[in-house]
Amino acid sequence: MDRYTRILAIITATYIVLALVWWSVLLFQKNEALFRANLKILELKAVVENPTGQSPSAPEELFLSYRRQRWMVLGESLFILVSVTIGIWLIFRAYLREQEIIRQRRNFLLSITHELKTPLTAMKLAFETIRKRRLSPEQITSLTTSSIHEADRLTETVNNLLLTARVDRKYIPRPELKTIGQIRESWTRKCIHQWPERSINLKINANDDQQIHADWSGMDIIFRNLTENAIKYSHSSKPIDISLSLRDTYLELMVADQGRNPTSGATPDF
Repeated sequence: MDRYTRILAIITATYIVLALVWWSVLLFQKNEALFRANLKILELKAVVENPTGQSPSAPEELFLSYRRQRWMVLGESLFILVSVTIGIWLIFRAYLREQEIIRQRRNFLLSITHELKTPLTAMKLAFETIRKRRLSPEQITSLTTSSIHEADRLTETVNNLLLTARVDRKYIPRPELKTIGQIRESWTRKCIHQWPERSINLKINANDDQQIHADWSGMDIIFRNLTENAIKYSHSSKPIDISLSLRDTYLELMVADQGRNPTSGATPDF
């Protein structure tokens, strides 16, 4: 909804309210005119039937009908006015929510675009370097390892997109059967490749041969997000402690950091 459409919507809503008010005023005037006309008819009828000229009294039923009509018009006008007001408010609230969702999706797409371009650019640069230059085996190994890391990063970003699409509809867990050893190896590799400059203590309280049936794709995203938050809001010289434990029928993932230095103006250690 652009600026001109919003202006048109406001003008239309204002017109509806003013038309309702004018309709109510006209009905009040019509009711008043009808009451006076009935009184005039009674007066003329009394003059014809009572030549003495005595002023007739209006029947009580006429006054009761007049009052009922007034209250009916007032009640209907108020009901319609409240209904129209609530309807307009709901429409504008839905519009504002839709605009907020559009803004969030736009920011999300911009962020995801950056996340997709970064590993692709790094992989392209590595492959062009291998193709155009004569490199030692150690250099080739370093570049291919970096490319594999960027490919893993790209895969995780795509998985995040797929998870977002699933959440928009209705999140349905997809359990997989994996051993603790596979999870330990996968998460250790993530820590080494994604945060090589940080000291991360990963502890899994279970045997490597033990098999766990769980939504590991969702657990990987939770692991990554919690770890990134801990790294972001803690000092670079302090370690991050991560533990995964089995608690009866569920898994418990804990990520702990030690805060930032008090001298940096951030939160103190805890």
